[in-house]
Amino acid sequence: MTAPAFTLREESITLPQGAWTGGKRTLVYWGEKVAMGFTQGRFSNYLFPVFSPAGYAVTSESPADHPHHHSIWIGADHVNLHMPAPAGVEVYSYNFYVNDTFQGRAPGRIEEVSIVADGDADAGNGLMIVQDLLWRGPQEWGAPEGRAILHERRTTHICHLASHSAFQIDISCALKPDAHEVTIGPTRHAWFNARVGPGMSKLQGGQIRYRASDSAQAQQETAVWTSYSGTVGGGSRAGIALAPRLPVETASWYTSDWGVMTANPCRDRAITVRPGEAPAQLRARYLVFDGSLDDDALDTLLTV
Repeated sequence: MTAPAFTLREESITLPQGAWTGGKRTLVYWGEKVAMGFTQGRFSNYLFPVFSPAGYAVTSESPADHPHHHSIWIGADHVNLHMPAPAGVEVYSYNFYVNDTFQGRAPGRIEEVSIVADGDADAGNGLMIVQDLLWRGPQEWGAPEGRAILHERRTTHICHLASHSAFQIDISCALKPDAHEVTIGPTRHAWFNARVGPGMSKLQGGQIRYRASDSAQAQQETAVWTSYSGTVGGGSRAGIALAPRLPVETASWYTSDWGVMTANPCRDRAITVRPGEAPAQLRARYLVFDGSLDDDALDTLLTV
């Protein structure tokens, strides 16, 4: 039996006269079922919805406790533009994480410039989606449209793992500055994030697991992957896992009982991107699965 193919289609919604959309969404279909969507919100571009192969939603968008948690999203709350000035260099600091002014830093916008798909990926069992994104600061004096700060080439590859009823989603970010040096961090609010569906949070009876890179310490902070799983409806179970493709010594984790996980490469040190240099590269793998997977299966699927 031929496996369903992945395709990319812009969401089309017929609205009544006088109504309009506040953003846009481009959907990835697996056969005739939606697997995930690229959603352009007011402040960021993120993956929502995200479904398991059986069709269960595994993430939350804008929950009441943290409305800036957008399903699977990327961001950082300390993004610093180093601008030449008569006295040397001035540092302009922005927040690309919280959708409000946060600790004095105004919110910027991560805007999709283009999105295209490679339909030949993995001979029909996968799809590569390439986005060009602009990280733009807020409207301010001297920059009524907001300052262009970073250019990002984000590549998202999705494939179906039939033997495990799972979608494997690899995300790669290539970052370069617009015109001047940019530093990201140090900060605890940064980079690869996921807010899980309510039934997968520990508060609602879900389970958090992780594989520590150092068995002697066995601390979650040394994890090579983290997973949430739980009830998703009708007595069924599903889960979502995250494994950053970062050196262990540069990756820092944050997880919570209420259902967020973050793999952060810049908690204790800044990432610096400079004009004329190679783009900064950050990568991670997400796994969305039905039922339950044991640790050995997660090891195999997340770390190979």
